Amino acid sequence: MSDASPPAPITLVLPDGQTIERVRLYERQQLDSGLWMYRIGVPLWQTAAGGGVEPAEYSTWVTAAQLRPLPGVDLGGIPAHPRTRTSAPARWAWLLDGRTRGRPATVHAEGCPGATERAHALGTMRALDALARPGTTACTVCDAAETLLPILAHSQAES
Repeated sequence: MSDASPPAPITLVLPDGQTIERVRLYERQQLDSGLWMYRIGVPLWQTAAGGGVEPAEYSTWVTAAQLRPLPGVDLGGIPAHPRTRTSAPARWAWLLDGRTRGRPATVHAEGCPGATERAHALGTMRALDALARPGTTACTVCDAAETLLPILAHSQAES
């Protein structure tokens, strides 16, 4: 029997304002910045081997701005991982791969196998600034897209 708490249903707010009811909220984690991130699963369909479709789940991290509680649903049982003073601070390190041969600049997490030897290190704020520029993308092979894009979207929504 698993010790994991069952997910709770919650509403996901999409970038265009549409909502998806009853996505699954699995856990929440506080970043060193104090921002809380929420791991959700969105039930979808995917193409099955040999044709047809089968159920699947897309999992990602979002901020509170992308979620709305459902009336009557208790979120108190969702595991929370607050940052504590005794936690060793996790240092995010990012790499910026500049434009080459028509390819856009890309932000990678340090150690990403997709980064080239030309990539140079930068901090989180500079990585977010780079991503805000047109033509710069976040790598989907490493944690760059999953970590930085929700933060960038959250900061742009507050502007």
